[in-house]
Amino acid sequence: MNDIELKRVVMVKAIVTEAFKENLVKELDRAIKNIDSQSSQIDLHAKAYIEDLKKKGLMQKAAASKHQMDDEKARMTASKSDLILKTEEAKRLEIGSEFVQGPLEGPVKVGIGDNLYKKVGGAEILVKDGIIQEIRNAE
Repeated sequence: MNDIELKRVVMVKAIVTEAFKENLVKELDRAIKNIDSQSSQIDLHAKAYIEDLKKKGLMQKAAASKHQMDDEKARMTASKSDLILKTEEAKRLEIGSEFVQGPLEGPVKVGIGDNLYKKVGGAEILVKDGIIQEIRNAE
């Protein structure tokens, strides 16, 4: 065997356009609304459940459930705050700059004599409004 196919991480970057900024802000706003909706649902169901436990005299279980609900709400509040910060950052993105969207996995063939580090590292795909503009490789 002289070569083998491996998986490598390929970073996707987007050239910031007005359309990209609008879509990014809409997605972040949608995620914030989703968290608000989930939080409301948790409040509604958890409070009824805790009241039911109290009526049944299961005070210790009710206290534990309340603590769990409070922890979940704190986690959701932190997530929402993070999304609000990301929304503000998205609104300040400069047109023409590059924005890291995230990693994808892609295959790469390596063989005897190849520099493994160059083959599996440093690949990027640059897109503009979803269209690939450039493929950058460390090779």
